[in-house]
Amino acid sequence: MKWFADNSELNGIKDADIPDILIFGGIAVTSNTESHLQVEIERIKARYASSRAPIKWNMKDLKTLYEQQNKLDMYESLLAGAKEWRLEIFSAISNTDATFILACIESYSPRRELIKLNKEQLTQHSFSNGLMRFGQHVGECHPETAMVVLDWPDKGKPQPFNSEYMSAFNFGKTQFSGIGYHCGALKQLRFADSALFSNMHHCTLLQAADLVVGATRELIECCIEKKESGQGVDCIRIAKNNFRGAPDKVVGRGLSVSTGNAKFKSQIESGFQKLVYS
Repeated sequence: MKWFADNSELNGIKDADIPDILIFGGIAVTSNTESHLQVEIERIKARYASSRAPIKWNMKDLKTLYEQQNKLDMYESLLAGAKEWRLEIFSAISNTDATFILACIESYSPRRELIKLNKEQLTQHSFSNGLMRFGQHVGECHPETAMVVLDWPDKGKPQPFNSEYMSAFNFGKTQFSGIGYHCGALKQLRFADSALFSNMHHCTLLQAADLVVGATRELIECCIEKKESGQGVDCIRIAKNNFRGAPDKVVGRGLSVSTGNAKFKSQIESGFQKLVYS
């Protein structure tokens, strides 16, 4: 089993100067499901451009890449059809046993300098929260092996992920706070001895993880009333039962929410049920 994971960020309810909420996570799949989804997602992409064309929830992030490869026509086709192929991909995922596992963490301060200063620790903490839940999922499913596959991190700094994974693998504890993983040390669950890094541009399942994170990000924005309900909510509704803990225990099991702000967590819990499961 593999957990393909990526990250995103957004502004929360504190009116921070820069994004103060980090989201980390993605999609856990068995080997058979991974192979099946790769075929299905590439089949969908081929109808709009090319089966191996990179996609993201926010396609505009990829414009420069397509410009460098002289494939702007392919980019424009994917951009124009984004609403359609997003729904198709989430429909394909909903017909599998793939599991969504994500973590969301809010910065304690709305001040730009403090958010930037603590961003690396926030990233490591959100990764830890997601990794804990993937460890529990593995403990429940008993696959022969388990691996974590991450997109190459922002600014080329894998250390927060490597340090946390090392601590979880060897000791079953978070690196900074020493909190125990309920699943125990990852080495006892036949995890690979290190996290793996790949390039989202060339990895179909990391692209799927980006779509899951992007749709969840929009759902959270709706929960905290930062935007009206949009396609992110529509996509999550299609694959709502793919969240770990669905339908009654998504927040906590499939979506970890770490915050000192009771209102923020309550908004996500109530909004999730209202927008997705009502």
